Amino acid sequence: MELRESARPVFPVPPFKEPSEPFSSQTPRARSFDPDALTRALRIAGAALVVASASTFMLQHWHDGGDDLLRYAMLVGQSLLLAAAAYFVGLSMKEGRSARTFLALVLATMPVSFAVLGGLVYSQFHLESVATLPSYATWIAPNRLSALLAVAGTLAIFLPLAVVSFVALARKEAKALTLAFFAANLLVLVPVRQPLIVAALAGFALIVLLRLELTRFTSSAQLDTVEGKLARVMPFAAPLIMLGRVFHLYHVGTAFVGGVLLIAASSLWLLLGRTSTEWKRDLGALAAAGAAGLGWGLCWWELLDAVHSGPVLVLALGLPAAGLLALASRRAATLQNPMLGFATLLGLGTALVACSINLDSIAALGCILIGVTVAVWGASIRALVRTIAGSLVALFGLVVQVWLATHADNVLRWAGLCAVGVLLIVGSAYVERNRGRIARFWEQAAARKLRDEQAATA
Repeated sequence: MELRESARPVFPVPPFKEPSEPFSSQTPRARSFDPDALTRALRIAGAALVVASASTFMLQHWHDGGDDLLRYAMLVGQSLLLAAAAYFVGLSMKEGRSARTFLALVLATMPVSFAVLGGLVYSQFHLESVATLPSYATWIAPNRLSALLAVAGTLAIFLPLAVVSFVALARKEAKALTLAFFAANLLVLVPVRQPLIVAALAGFALIVLLRLELTRFTSSAQLDTVEGKLARVMPFAAPLIMLGRVFHLYHVGTAFVGGVLLIAASSLWLLLGRTSTEWKRDLGALAAAGAAGLGWGLCWWELLDAVHSGPVLVLALGLPAAGLLALASRRAATLQNPMLGFATLLGLGTALVACSINLDSIAALGCILIGVTVAVWGASIRALVRTIAGSLVALFGLVVQVWLATHADNVLRWAGLCAVGVLLIVGSAYVERNRGRIARFWEQAAARKLRDEQAATA
C-alpha cells in the first residue's frame, strides 16, 4: 500500500526555547547603580540619627551628678560641630547638598538647646511653685548669674549660625525666617509652666507663624524647594516643644486640652482660606466650629468651681460659642448663611436662657447688649428678621431692668442703662462722621475676600 502526501501546506515549526527562569515570561532588566539614590538615603539616615541624638539628650538619665551647665555646653557644642561639618563639606569637598543638610540640622538642634536652656532659666527665675519632676527632666543652674550668662552665650553662638543657615537654605527670606525662628524659641525661655498660660503662648506663636507662612512664605518660589520647606518648618518646632513639655511633665486639665483644640480650630480656619472646593470649605468650617466649640466648652468647665452665678456661667458658655461659630461660618461656602443664622440664634437664646435662670441685672443687661448688637447689625445689612429678633430680645431685657428697678434699689442698674445708651449714641455719631471711610473699609474687605478666593482657585 502506497502512502500519499497530504495536500495541506506544511509550515516550519520554530525550535523550542526553554525560558531563562521558571514561570518568567520575560528576561528581567539589569539593575544599575544609582549614586543619587544612595547619597539621598545616606543623608536622610544621618539626619535622622543626629536629630534623634539631640532629642534624646533632653531625656538622658545622668547618674554622675555633674554640672548641668557643662552638659548644656555639650549640647551647644553639637550644633557647632554640625556647622563645622557643613563648612568642611561645602568648601573642602565642594558638595552643596550635604552642606545644606548639615545647616538644616544646625537649625533642627537649636530648639532642643533652647528647651534645655529654658530649664536652667526656670530653675532660678520661676514665677510659680516648682513642681516635682523626674530627675532626667531637671536642669538646675548654680545661680542667677550663670543662667543669664548661659542665655547670653547661647544667643551669641546661635544667632550667627542661624543667619548663615537660613541664608544658605532660603536667601531671599532669610531675615524674616531668622526673626520668626528666634522669636518662637525665646518663648521657650519664659519661666512659666502653668498649662493654660503655656497653651496661650504656644497657641499665639503657632497662629502667627502659620499666618506668616500662608501670607508670605507659601507664595515664594525659592521656598518651594526641599531646603526652603525645611527652613519654613523650623520656627514651628519651639511652640510644639512647649506644648509637649507641659503635656509630658505636668498635670494638664481640661482647660489645656480645650486650648489645644482652639489652636487646632484656628489653624484649620487659616488653612481653609486657601481652599476653593465648596464641599471642602463647608466640611472644614463645620470641623473648625466643632473643635472650637468643644475647646471652649472644656475651658469653660474650669470656671464651674470659681464662678457661682448661673447667668454669668450661661453667658460665658453661650456667647463665645456663638462668636466662634459666626467666625467659622466665614470660611464656609454654601453653609455660610445657615451657620451664621444658627450663631445668631445661639447668641440670642443664650441671653434669654440666662434671664430665665435668674432675673438679675447682669442677665438683663446681657439681653440688652446682645439684642441691640444683633438689631443694629441686621439694620446695617437690611436683614429684617435679624433686626426684629434682636429688637425683641433687647426689649425683653429692658422690661426686666424696669421690673427690677421697681423691686430693688441698685444704682448700678441705672448707671448701666445710661452707659449703654450713651455708647450707642456716640457710636451713631462716629458712623455718621466716618461713613465714607467705613464704606471703603467694607468694600476693601469684600475685594480682599474675592482675591483670596481667586488665588485659592488658581
